[in-house]
Parts: sequence; C-alpha cells; structure tokens
Amino acid sequence: MKQLLSVLLAALMLLQLAACGSSDGGDAADITTAVAIDETTAEENTYVYDGLPDNDYGGADMHILTTTWYQAKNYIYAENLNGEVINDALYEQRSEVSERFNVTISLTSKDDHGIVASNVDKMVLAGDDTYDMVFNHDLVTVGNALRGDFINILNIDGIDFEKPWWKGSTDIFTVNGKLLFTANHFALSGIYMNCILAYNKDIAAAYNIEIPYNDVRDGKWYLDDLIRITADVTSDIDGDGKMTENDMYGFLTSYYGDMAIQSDLGGTVISKDADGYLVLEYDLDRLVSIMQAVERLYENGTNKYGASNEFGADLFMRNQGLFTFSETRVLYEKVRTSDVVYGVMPFPKFDELQEDYRSSGYDIYWGIPVPAAERAEMIATLAVAMSCYNYNNVVPKVWELVLGSKLSDSPDDTDMFEIIRDVQYVDLGYAFSGESSRLTQLCFLLQNTDSGSVASYIEKRANVAKDLEKINAKFDEVIG
Repeated sequence: MKQLLSVLLAALMLLQLAACGSSDGGDAADITTAVAIDETTAEENTYVYDGLPDNDYGGADMHILTTTWYQAKNYIYAENLNGEVINDALYEQRSEVSERFNVTISLTSKDDHGIVASNVDKMVLAGDDTYDMVFNHDLVTVGNALRGDFINILNIDGIDFEKPWWKGSTDIFTVNGKLLFTANHFALSGIYMNCILAYNKDIAAAYNIEIPYNDVRDGKWYLDDLIRITADVTSDIDGDGKMTENDMYGFLTSYYGDMAIQSDLGGTVISKDADGYLVLEYDLDRLVSIMQAVERLYENGTNKYGASNEFGADLFMRNQGLFTFSETRVLYEKVRTSDVVYGVMPFPKFDELQEDYRSSGYDIYWGIPVPAAERAEMIATLAVAMSCYNYNNVVPKVWELVLGSKLSDSPDDTDMFEIIRDVQYVDLGYAFSGESSRLTQLCFLLQNTDSGSVASYIEKRANVAKDLEKINAKFDEVIG
C-alpha cells in the first residue's frame, strides 16, 4: 500500500508540474500600474555611498596578483567588454573607478594558488613591491598572512569598516586587533561560493506547500518549519524499498553544506575571547540539540558526498527535490540553465534564541603585501570604491542571473536576496582550518559524527586548543 501511495503521489505531482509549466502568466497588455514610481529616486534611496574623497593619484597603477584557481580572475576583473552581463559590469566598474581616481588597475593571473603563495613569500623577503594586492585561495592566503607577508588593514586611515561590504569578514578575520587578510565585495567570489537555500516552486505548488515569505521577513523562519515542510515530500517513488537517484527528496545537500548548516544554526565551536584571541568554546547541550534537529531534517533528504560536491543539483533539476542547500555557483552554473522554476531563501534560524539569519560560505581572500605598504592608502581607497560599486551595481545583477528574472519582477525574491546578501559571512573556524586538521574536523561535525557521539568526538580533539594558541602566537609575531 505504501509503495502504491508513493507511485500515485508521484504521478499527481508530475501532472501538476505539467499544468504549471503550460502557463505563460497572462497577457502583459492587461497588466496596469496604479502608481508611477520614480525609479531614479528609489535607487538613490537604497544606494550605499563609499564616502571617499575623489583623490587624484596621477596615473598610478594598482597591480593585483591572483591565481588561476577557481575562476578567480573572472570574479574580480574584466579585460574587455564582451556582451556578458557580469563581465561587462566588472569592466564598467574598473573604468569608472580608474577615471574617478586617475589610476590604472591591472591584474596578473598565470599560476595555481600554491605557486602564487610561494611567490608572495619570496617577493616579500626580497622587498619586491610589484604587486599591491594578492587575491588567492582562502586557506593559503591565511598561511601567507601568518608568515608575515601582509600588512594590518585596520591600520590604514580613511576606511569606514561599518559599510555593508565589510560585513562578514572584518570582525571575523580580526585577531588581536590585526586584520591581515579579508574578503568582501571587492570580488564576486563570496557570492558564488556562499551557501543558500533554493526551492522548486513547481514542486511546492504540486504539494500545496506555501513558502513562508512573511515569516522569513518577520525573522520567524525556523529549522522546525523546514523539517515540517520537507517531511511529506520525501518518497520512495519506484517502490524498491530504498532511497536512490530515482526517488523524491524534500531536502538535498552535500559535504560543504554540512559545514554551512552547522555554522548557520550557531553550532560553532571556535570563538574569540575578550582580547580578540581564538579559543575553543561551545555550548554542548545546544550543539547536541542542533545536531539532533538536523538529523531529523536529513531524514527528509539525502547526504551524498562525492568529488563533484554538486549538492544534489541533478536531482533538483529533474524535479526530484523540493529544497537544495548549495553554493550559489551551482544555481548559476547548472540549475538556471534547466527548466526548473526556483526561488531562494536564507537558511532558517535554529530557534527563537538565534537573533539573526546567517549565510555561511567560502571566499577567496586578499591581502596587501608588506612591500606595498607605502601605497596602502591608495590601495585601500580603490578597494573600497570597487567594493562599493560591486555592492550596489554588480551583485544585484548576479542575483538576477541566478534567479533568471529581474529582481523588480518578484518582490518576494528581492526581499530574500537582500536578507541573504546582508548576512553572508565566512565561519571563523573554517577560515583558520588550513592551520589545523582538528579544526577542520570540528567544523564538519555533521559529517564526521552524530548527536549521540558529539561530546566524545570533541573531547578527543580538545588539543585543537593548542593549535589555536599557535595561530594566536603567529598573530602576535606579525608586525602591525
């Protein structure tokens, strides 16, 4: 009987999906506008200005060094206009900033991240000031910083770190009053490598599931809501008694999704003490509760860890997943080219005690090499101007491409985008995980252990505290 119900449910869903797919939304000529909106005024009211003086740097050059890894160049820099939306937006950003400050902005990208990191060590040792900024793989950039290759960004005058393009990086990466590397809207990598919750609108309609946009806006979107919504969707469609690639899932994710979920729900085990040093600190009872709840969620989904780490994208694109929790790049590179109609949401809060939504991810960090310290004010000014431009003009275009429509055409999607954009961050433990394998293991508790064993698992890795002391000592040793 259970198998028969699963088959009937799947058939019903497919019929509803077919009906949904045939609608064109009505005749546009019948749509009227009751009130004319001054779009220019609206944009001016939401634009966040950088507040920088329009300095003239006399044709100086800012030379960026980056890696061939992970499309890094394409996330920062466009050589020429080519008709592609994001490329052209980045080109226009560089042109405007260059003209505004009378500078030339150039970029070199020819080596893998390991070679770039090694070359930075050598350049700093030799006092070579060829490059003003190094933009590289996240964990190897931390390695360069802890070897003393970068200056303290907090010591540069004229930077307003309260601007939104610094959120999610400055406070997290600052240890003992030193910000030796950071990540912000200077590049688009953080957008593409951030984990977000996407849902299939047609499946939601087929199951009569109402997406709780108002609850999200009111800050009342919780993990229990996601568990409830996904509970009745997971189904053994082919009736073979096991969940496979042929079945329906309420929730899909994979390896890095584990880390992001743990962090977004407040399940972190690393924090900073009153003096700004890294310490091992966690609430075991709350951590166990978080893991128990996520285990219930995973009963409504699949945990497939593979080399591709595509977060169940293939199943999602075949209309076999209601939700997928994935990096934005998966939506951009794969899902948006399919026929799936989807929207996005922030990952829910764990409970009422969690004040804010959180949207964890990864990034490619940047630092200013020590030999370029004399040009730090100019470098910082240009970095801020480019970050401001991207925040206001380029990031919304990325999201429009990800969602496949103008943000202005869907108020709900616009609201979700703005919530996600303003709570993106990099997990503190993950940021420094390249310095400690035990730290990596603690960041991925959901993959490495279960709620019943988490206490003993952490206890066996308590020596991570010594690893953190070594990291703190390296920050002490770095001049700045």
